[in-house]
Amino acid sequence: MGLRRLFRKKKIQPKEKQVKVGNYSLLSNYEHPIEEYLTQFKYYSRNLSRIAKYLEHKYPNYSIIDVGANIGDTIALFRSEGVDQLIHSIEGDPVYIALLAQNLPLFKGVEVHETFLGEESKEESIVIDNTRGTANISTGSGQTTAVVKLDDLVAKNKIENIKLLKTDTDGFDFKILRGSFNTIKRDKPVLFFEYDADYLTLQKDDGLTIFENFKDLGYNKALYYDNFGKFLLSTEISNTLLLAQLYAYINRKSDCAFPYYDVCLFHRDDDDLADFCVEREMEFFK
Repeated sequence: MGLRRLFRKKKIQPKEKQVKVGNYSLLSNYEHPIEEYLTQFKYYSRNLSRIAKYLEHKYPNYSIIDVGANIGDTIALFRSEGVDQLIHSIEGDPVYIALLAQNLPLFKGVEVHETFLGEESKEESIVIDNTRGTANISTGSGQTTAVVKLDDLVAKNKIENIKLLKTDTDGFDFKILRGSFNTIKRDKPVLFFEYDADYLTLQKDDGLTIFENFKDLGYNKALYYDNFGKFLLSTEISNTLLLAQLYAYINRKSDCAFPYYDVCLFHRDDDDLADFCVEREMEFFK
């Protein structure tokens, strides 16, 4: 056996690649799985852009807050669905903010805010793992970084008429939403967030208490999707027994058909819009 076989050079993977997201080709880090997910699961991540389009039935012009903007894949899916509303994209991870900046010329009507969000505006020590297509953050050690409340960011940048607030932050979603209560009370946006029991447990969130907060803020109806983007059911959040059962299901991840939900909440002033979205989603999945 020759030395060439024994000492073959290890193939060096490129740091970046182009990925197809909707009608766009985006620059991403090499490990990013978004194109694979979108190809393998035909409904994955596409529910949010449909909901954004349904909102135009009642609100022809509004602003979108996209927390956890990553490389701009959510923007690409919005624009591919024909959603041309103003988007405020928020991303704190330096790797993804750099990729987002390079993809930004593909889009119009997007404002980028480079920051991490949290329940309070403060300095916090964080460690970032961005090797799997997402910025997974742990606190308590690492580099000291400024974390801000969404309420403070909205006030500073004078962001108005927010009708869709999306968060996808690997368990920090409820902390970010609690830091958004003034904005939520003011604009009553549709809320769309990742709902993962394991990630919430890591952040010491029980997964259910926040629904009482939302009810106090006037929210009423919820749409649940599995993590593949398939519509499961709708309910009123006053149905606490059903909410508890749904949470208990994903809290047994090893026994589940899927590991987490996407949840979409509507203020009681938008009960009609929630009903419209349910009708359209049932028609879409028929």
